[in-house]
Amino acid sequence: MLDFLNSDLWSRGPDWLSQSSQSWPISILPGVPEEDLEVKTIVAVTQASPTIKPWFSRWSSYSRLLHIIGYCVRFVSNTRSKVRTQPSHSAAPSSHLLTVEEINTAKAYLTRLAQEDGYFAEIKQLKEGKPVAKQSHIRKMTPFFDPEGVLRVGGRLEFALMPYQAKHPALIPTNHPFTHLIAEHFHRKLLHGGGRFLLTAIREEYWPPRGRRLVHSVVRNCSRCTRLNPVPAQQQIGQLPFHRVVPSRPFSITGVDNAGPVYLRPIHKRASPSKAYLCQFVCFSTKAVHLELVSDLSTQGFLAALRRFIDRRGRPSRIYSDNGKNFEGARNELAEMFAKFHDRAQQDEIIATCNGEGITWHMVPPKAPHFGGLWEAAVKVAKKHLYRTLGTTRLSFEEMSTVLTQIEAAMNSRPLLPMIEDPNDVAALTPAHFLIGSSLLALPDPDLRHLPTYKVDHYQQLQLHAQQFWMHWKKEYLQELLKDTRCWMRNNDITPGKLVIVVDEMQPPIRWPLARIEAIHPGGDGLTRVVDLRTAGGGIITRPIVKICMLPSSMGTQNEEENSSLKWSS
Repeated sequence: MLDFLNSDLWSRGPDWLSQSSQSWPISILPGVPEEDLEVKTIVAVTQASPTIKPWFSRWSSYSRLLHIIGYCVRFVSNTRSKVRTQPSHSAAPSSHLLTVEEINTAKAYLTRLAQEDGYFAEIKQLKEGKPVAKQSHIRKMTPFFDPEGVLRVGGRLEFALMPYQAKHPALIPTNHPFTHLIAEHFHRKLLHGGGRFLLTAIREEYWPPRGRRLVHSVVRNCSRCTRLNPVPAQQQIGQLPFHRVVPSRPFSITGVDNAGPVYLRPIHKRASPSKAYLCQFVCFSTKAVHLELVSDLSTQGFLAALRRFIDRRGRPSRIYSDNGKNFEGARNELAEMFAKFHDRAQQDEIIATCNGEGITWHMVPPKAPHFGGLWEAAVKVAKKHLYRTLGTTRLSFEEMSTVLTQIEAAMNSRPLLPMIEDPNDVAALTPAHFLIGSSLLALPDPDLRHLPTYKVDHYQQLQLHAQQFWMHWKKEYLQELLKDTRCWMRNNDITPGKLVIVVDEMQPPIRWPLARIEAIHPGGDGLTRVVDLRTAGGGIITRPIVKICMLPSSMGTQNEEENSSLKWSS
């Protein structure tokens, strides 16, 4: 131990380190027998990515590509000609147009190039005299080579009275650019025909495997077909609003909507029937409904209905609605009332009438009724009850108000949860349980006055009932809201600058205007459901994404080229 501590080997190293490298000692490792060596074999599988000839990605038209290759074939043929004679003056000049033989030669050449890109292994096996591998998807087609070296389908139509190219169409890979050019060419040739009609026309000369998928892709990416049959954009379903999943006082968060009109009985026989409208308030948390009958759709009529609603149900803290003109006027008027309420000079004047009318008003985007699905569904149920009850019968204003209160009681007594099979639980949770403690259409409770007072604490009993209702609401009702019946994928293609079609229900699809996305408004989950659009006139409009139709990526360039050509021609 003492020798180890006194040694300077750790601090200075061995003596030969300070010498030149030639004088360093040479260490010879003992040999290991080959049978003791561990040999590991590493197998690496590599797959060469298919290469595509540059001819197919350089031009976007089948006819243009065919003619360019045809002229190249003519040039090569003329260059290889051994006999070069000067044409006589009397001979007719040769035409600059391609002949049928030159076009067919160019077509066969392009087909062979595309087949080499897609079926290189199969072509190699057939040229070596071997059968096509079992893993190949063209093995069942019994492919063979024609005299021009084109790979064709064997089939069983040898004796059919059909052209040779229809009995044995040329095999072309489905995902090859040449195949898409052919499909687009036939699509335009057939006046934008699609489906089985287009696939049949293609298979009279070419045979692309999985042809239905190819035809569907071509029709879907066609600009004219998209304009005639646009598909509205969709987005993954969003989260429920905070106020729908958190317990709150009934009608503290309310959605409002109008329905109608309903025709009332005239005052006398010669008078025309008068109109009335249904104003419906829906509670966000309990789905309780409050119905009011209003004589018109004016702002004053709605404010009167809102006043009656507040007096009977309490003042809501938030109101949600669509962009109806009467709702916009009511929102502006409430805002003015709230501003005046905080003005000390006029506070004493209007404190008796508006007394805290500072209601936060939220409006859904324009032309987006699905954003208010809660009150739209309630309107549908109310109208169903109204039409089934009355039919074509016309009532007076008072009689119609009575019928609406009965419909309101029926809607507030509908179960929020599906009936269960437990015989001990015979009552379902309804919106009325949060309003009065039981269903509005249930039988009266038994008289408990004969029980001693010390056994029943009335206040505690009411509190216990309310807590049981909310626990039932939290454990079972929220679980029902968890179900997502619309499993849409995330749509990340909605970005500023893209060209879209704006849905206009008053016009046929061919007349729907084009617009460009100016800005997007992502929600809390980062998904875009509302966008700002710049129209052709330069104005900015706001629309939900279900009111726009995304165009194929190629159509934006086509429209820009068409617009620029029109400007130059004008």
